[in-house]
Amino acid sequence: MVAFMLSQENLPYAISLSLVLLFGLLESLSLVVGTSLVSLLQSPEQNETPSFNPELQQESYTQAHINPSRPLLRFASWLCIHRLPVLIWFSLALSSFAIAGLAVNLVSLGLLMGLQPQYTSLPVALLVMILSCHFLGEFIADRLSTTISNVVSIEDLNGCIAKIGFARAQQGFPGAAIVVDQHRQEHQIFVEPITVGTEFVEGTSVVLVNRRGRVWQALPVEADRLAKVS
Repeated sequence: MVAFMLSQENLPYAISLSLVLLFGLLESLSLVVGTSLVSLLQSPEQNETPSFNPELQQESYTQAHINPSRPLLRFASWLCIHRLPVLIWFSLALSSFAIAGLAVNLVSLGLLMGLQPQYTSLPVALLVMILSCHFLGEFIADRLSTTISNVVSIEDLNGCIAKIGFARAQQGFPGAAIVVDQHRQEHQIFVEPITVGTEFVEGTSVVLVNRRGRVWQALPVEADRLAKVS
């Protein structure tokens, strides 16, 4: 089995599987010491707890200079990148890639008495990874969305301050965000701008103003303050 895993044909899959196991080990160790690897991967600004004061100053952030093309956004959305925490998404992608590649070579070894070269097995593994990220990622994201606490109604989050997490958020392409309710409990939600042409980047503080299904529409903190003044 060791020779099978460390063969040249299986090297990409063995590395991918090792990374998944490393992620799991680090997450387990980090939980023992009282923190999560997901929070350690975030910047210090992201780890700060957002305030419920509507007069909260909007935190400064660096504006991205390069906007991805819309086809790339659509593909990233199809892969559920914006709906899953980054660590979970990478673990899903790497594990499905590794399992598919190893399965191809295991079947080939049993039927053809030999391993498939990488130019044969890699396309199959990549295809399985893409499909897994879409279908399994969608299933996992739906299950995660049901973990919202029953202590507070989802509608009670209206008017709260949320902070955009991984990736950008545009209208029609919501991004993940973290909001803290009045009981100081964190909730992961999906946020998009209420106006066309507006983009929320990682670290942006926004005000939740309207919910459409599972997606909250929001305004930047400064824009919400100006709307109240006018």
